[in-house]
Amino acid sequence: MIELQDLTFTFEQAESPVLKRVNLQFSSGEFALISGPTGSGKSTLLRAINGLVPHFSSGLLTGRIILGGTEFGGSKPHQLAHLVGFVNQQPEGAFVTDTVLEELAYGLEQLGFNETEMRHRIREIAGRFGLETLLSRNLSELSGGQQQRVAIAAALVAGQKILLLDEPTSALDARSAAELLGLLRSLATDHGITVLLAEHRIERAIGIVDSVTVVHGDGSVSKAKSSDGLDEILREYRMVPPVVELGQKLGWRPLALSVTAARQEWLKDPHSFESLVSPPASGDVLLNATELSVQYGSHVGLQPIDVSLTAGCITAVVGPNGSGKTSLLWALQGQLEHAGIVRLADGREPKEIKPIPRLAEIAMVPQWAADLLMLNSIAQEMAESDTFARVGQGTTARLFSQLAGRIDPSRHPRDLSAGQQLALVLAIQLAKGARVLLLDEPTRGLDYESKKQLAAQLGQVRNQGKAILLASHDVEFIALVADHILELDSGRLVANGPAQQVLSRLGANAPQVWQVTEQAIRVDQVIAR
Repeated sequence: MIELQDLTFTFEQAESPVLKRVNLQFSSGEFALISGPTGSGKSTLLRAINGLVPHFSSGLLTGRIILGGTEFGGSKPHQLAHLVGFVNQQPEGAFVTDTVLEELAYGLEQLGFNETEMRHRIREIAGRFGLETLLSRNLSELSGGQQQRVAIAAALVAGQKILLLDEPTSALDARSAAELLGLLRSLATDHGITVLLAEHRIERAIGIVDSVTVVHGDGSVSKAKSSDGLDEILREYRMVPPVVELGQKLGWRPLALSVTAARQEWLKDPHSFESLVSPPASGDVLLNATELSVQYGSHVGLQPIDVSLTAGCITAVVGPNGSGKTSLLWALQGQLEHAGIVRLADGREPKEIKPIPRLAEIAMVPQWAADLLMLNSIAQEMAESDTFARVGQGTTARLFSQLAGRIDPSRHPRDLSAGQQLALVLAIQLAKGARVLLLDEPTRGLDYESKKQLAAQLGQVRNQGKAILLASHDVEFIALVADHILELDSGRLVANGPAQQVLSRLGANAPQVWQVTEQAIRVDQVIAR
């Protein structure tokens, strides 16, 4: 269904190609996982297949792209729309209408379907995706998982045979992600659709895909079929999920790709483990909230909650989509209307402080980090950050390089991957030196190595006597970094305690290492003999 021959793409003014002489084949009905380091070229690969590269990205594309036996090299996206569906990292940002029904109809209208055929196709796709009861709903009222289903349905409603998805589970809780991946597996197996899934959190998908393709970041790619075994490609890649990393550390052959398989291996030969040691907190409360609640009209977003953020402590907020995590962060930051009292250490309320002075007290990294990037190059963003924060020139650049490695500073921030944009915004916010740092889904778009680097960076910030509160679905990252955890459900606080205590009670949503060992939550706690 998809054949790439000697595909090479170089961004305009870039030092080297992001894709270099790529040769790949994907069969009809194949469910393929595309992985690789942050910024390696996964999104570029997908966009080359559907024509967004180079037509919406300046640069040079050479080689052949053959889809369904027909060569489409050089074709524009609208020339491929009947064959290729695409869902980007922010599907809600790509919606062009107000309701589910209108969104499903829009693509059919553009492709010239008559009204009778449109109604038939919408009815069919709505039934397949469980959207019948949502057709009249406003898209903005849907949950993240529902929005993803609508985006995928809209991408396939015209009968497209290829589906490209860029980080579709990054903002979903574990249950919603599992439901979405099950749907994608069904699309491939039952309907013969070729599905290419670019994903960093490969632990969610690796056990159900037909193949794994790694985009290495030097322009090269590697591919292995699941039926032939993935040990070699995973050992070569190294940026692997905890369950695979644990197997590598303990020398399991073949590597276990699921928690169930890893649990069986563990029970054959259990190992000892080291207990987590949380750093002592100074005891200084830098931000305190009492009876904090948020209401959106008649809907209660957050029920009354007491929260204290202590110097030298990283607190994580967990919970399913819609549980109130983001509402809590924005209320604490002072930008969201709320009931109750929020006070800084000096007694001031954040909402009473003007926005710019407030940044020196509370730094916030929103879920969509790119919203804070306004200038025309990375260099300009970093220089402006240093000036605003009144720190030495190069401070933001050093922080950025620690998180994302070396990236050409002349590149436009909008040309960065989502993970690279996040790293840039994190560096900008860390440079401000605020004593309280709030982060909403900070690992979205980051590979495992980048997550470890971010965890180390946040550990340094904590050790400087600052308080960090992060909201995330990524329990593996939380296991790496958090000292304390708040668990929300439907706006209510349902758990409040030390990280290992709360994470170990999450059942199927607990960190993979805990599900395997029932003793540790991180790979580095397990002692290899």
